[in-house]
Amino acid sequence: MSEFVLTKPLFGKTVEIVIYEMDDMLANEVALKAYAEGIRLSKIFNIYDKSSEISILNINRKLTVSKEFIELLTIAGVFYDLTNGKYDVSLGKLILQRKNGQTENANCSFKDVFIEGNNVTLKNSDVLIDLGSIAKGFIVDKMVEILLHEGVISGLVDGRGDIRIFGEKMETIGVQHPRDKDKIITSINVKDSSVATSGDYNQYYGNYNNSHIINSLDLSSITVVASTLTLADAFATAFFVSKNKILLEKYKDVKVMTIDKTMNINHYNGFEELI
Repeated sequence: MSEFVLTKPLFGKTVEIVIYEMDDMLANEVALKAYAEGIRLSKIFNIYDKSSEISILNINRKLTVSKEFIELLTIAGVFYDLTNGKYDVSLGKLILQRKNGQTENANCSFKDVFIEGNNVTLKNSDVLIDLGSIAKGFIVDKMVEILLHEGVISGLVDGRGDIRIFGEKMETIGVQHPRDKDKIITSINVKDSSVATSGDYNQYYGNYNNSHIINSLDLSSITVVASTLTLADAFATAFFVSKNKILLEKYKDVKVMTIDKTMNINHYNGFEELI
């Protein structure tokens, strides 16, 4: 099967767009359209860009935002409810404090975020919205939508390890060992699915217990296979911080593998069928 690959800077590193069975010139044109969509959306959700929509909201405390922002914030609210508040995108202040070695304190929750139409108001001074746990998956999904709309039948978008695969081609994906970056702890075979892995080793400050995942429990890594990367990303972080079995019941088609801090592995919803 012929293969076209475009690698461009995004998500702080790179994004890889792979298109199968298409003329290279046309594939390049289509891939650049998808990449442009990725750039556009990243300018909405990049908390480290002071001119981004999310940064302007965090500074001004009230803003009329884009439909994409509302869509993602609404999804975040669903997982806030499903985890009894453990998954909370209003706690971005804690991430910045942890990163800077400060004492962590934020007396707020997603309940302090008010959505009226396309208007978002932050009603608590401690609220700092951080959608980093799901924005990457959302952006990749939107890039795939562009590819499909432009007639691509089969391919993938790899957003720095979080991958959306579409079409009939089976892909083998290696899952990194959470304590040895040079080792693969297992490999899975997937097609027409999304794969997201969240771990305490991706971003941490001083030690694994001070990772970028606020409210994390005893897990070191979780890998999720779902229909969309938005769902896979959201589920991965939500289950990481709650281990709420309600999530497994509600999303029976979502396959999950967890690795705890003793390297014990558990499979849920038929994940073992992918190995």
